Amino acid sequence: MASKVDASLGSCPGDCTSCKPSIKVKVTTLKEPSTFRRAVVVVAAVEKMKRGVFNSSEGCHFGDSDLLEIFGSILVEDEISVQMFERTFMAASVYRYFSSTVQRITDTDNKCLALNEFSGQTQLVALHLQGPNAERQVKLNMSLYTSPSGEKKRPVTLGIVGKQLHLSCVMVGTTPELRLEEVSGILTSIKTDLLRFLFFKVDASNSSSFESASRPGWFISTSQTPNKPVTVSKKTNPSTIQNFKLFQE
Repeated sequence: MASKVDASLGSCPGDCTSCKPSIKVKVTTLKEPSTFRRAVVVVAAVEKMKRGVFNSSEGCHFGDSDLLEIFGSILVEDEISVQMFERTFMAASVYRYFSSTVQRITDTDNKCLALNEFSGQTQLVALHLQGPNAERQVKLNMSLYTSPSGEKKRPVTLGIVGKQLHLSCVMVGTTPELRLEEVSGILTSIKTDLLRFLFFKVDASNSSSFESASRPGWFISTSQTPNKPVTVSKKTNPSTIQNFKLFQE
């Protein structure tokens, strides 16, 4: 309830004990409540009353109890409605393209990445390349993405330069598997349906590892044995190499 206060002051006859109330308070209800306006009106009226009484020649004082009485009769607490919701929904994370660099990658055993193509299928393998065979080493187009959660790991996608092929991590039965999938152009944004193409680049002192965004805990890996397919494996797998050296072109 909003209120407006009108105050008028009379004069004191001289005997404070016999003072008759000379303060008249009129309370009216406004059609449209305005809490701020109501408070301003009340404070202004009270200050006016206090100044008038203190300036009277006989010193009839307006006390704190009188002030509290006025506030209690004019100000009314408003109820606050609270709504309870059983579920909270979160929007799907979106990773947006930022920039790209071309990299040559070798594992920490100095094995290079190369493509084996046979029977219409293309496979990414890791092997030692020397001399003329060094031309078989593939270059990777590493695209960087902004992270919606601000995490320290860098979201990247890895594409084969000169080929419309991107590395992806998909489930085959109950086991994640690294694959090459055809992708035309740059993935400008990545949501849940394309999360298989995204890897988190984790940098160490002299090397980097790539963790699958769709299958956390699974990393791009090479075998200790040369000329074996590049796969994904857990960190605890001692038969694989999960750290790589990058050389920007």
